[in-house]
Amino acid sequence: MNRKDTLRALLGSHTPKPDEERTNDKFALGVTTQRVSSGAVQAMGLSLQKLTAEADQAQALKAQLASGASVVELDPDLIDPSFIADRLSPADDDAFRELVESIGTHGQQVPILARPHPTQTGRYQLAYGHRRLRAAAVLKKKVRVIVRDLTNSELVIAQGKENLERRDLSFIERALFAKSLEDQGFDRSTVKAALAVDKAEMTRFIAVARSIPLELIQAIGPAPKAGRPRWMELASRLATTDVRRSLKPLLEDADFKSADTDTRFVRVLRALDPTVLNTTKSQSWCNSRGQPIVKIDRSATVTRLAFDERLAPEFGAFLINKLPSLYDEFSSQPLRKVPS
Repeated sequence: MNRKDTLRALLGSHTPKPDEERTNDKFALGVTTQRVSSGAVQAMGLSLQKLTAEADQAQALKAQLASGASVVELDPDLIDPSFIADRLSPADDDAFRELVESIGTHGQQVPILARPHPTQTGRYQLAYGHRRLRAAAVLKKKVRVIVRDLTNSELVIAQGKENLERRDLSFIERALFAKSLEDQGFDRSTVKAALAVDKAEMTRFIAVARSIPLELIQAIGPAPKAGRPRWMELASRLATTDVRRSLKPLLEDADFKSADTDTRFVRVLRALDPTVLNTTKSQSWCNSRGQPIVKIDRSATVTRLAFDERLAPEFGAFLINKLPSLYDEFSSQPLRKVPS
């Protein structure tokens, strides 16, 4: 397109015909002349062509972003996480450190997906790629993003499908994802589509996630080796157990906290084993003559004291009266392990 056509296009004029370019009063008289453009006109023509090209590029970029066909680079601080969590893995596990090293060495090979933030202008909300986003933040690099207009349902379906294709979530992570979707008001068909499962499996996911306290799941972690049957077994054992009382000493144990996630799962499941819970350990407290005054029976869930009133009359009543002050003294002291 020459300069005159460019100017006319921008001003909304019609496209000239070839004959119109050569027909004026001088041509009508048979006089031929050569047009010579001044430097100013040439500069204006180049500027107009540049403006037109930039406008075309902006329009093309807008269309590409709407279709999700274009990848842009954004500051990680401009992108918020999805409104549905889908991972229990810590941000500093071995896999994440390897990802940071890979992106630092080879660059980000696969873009993440985000949408314009539904409530905050100039910000974005992530559909998938949370670990890549965190890695870019650690490296202080811009992150490559496909920006696409997505509804809430489209976002969570894309989030679920990408996780399945790139790195399978563990059973309990998928169960929590399903429960979170249902808690957010998504219908069962959307939950099924996001997890790519049938109705029966989706029901199992949600049932298990609702049967196990969230704080216990978070203490265990994703436990990828556990699988569905063992998580279902854990949920079943919890149904008949006072979990806070039975597991509190274990969950507060330093060795438990430092163990890997699969080991933590095994230790919790073992602690809730009925044969372990129902095992009673007995011991006696004797007087100076070696006679057993108090018999103590302890299991994982209950401790029983039996007093021999023949050997120590009224000792039981004495101890009962002392219990309030003993409990106050116990509560004011740092918690210590009681030997089993």
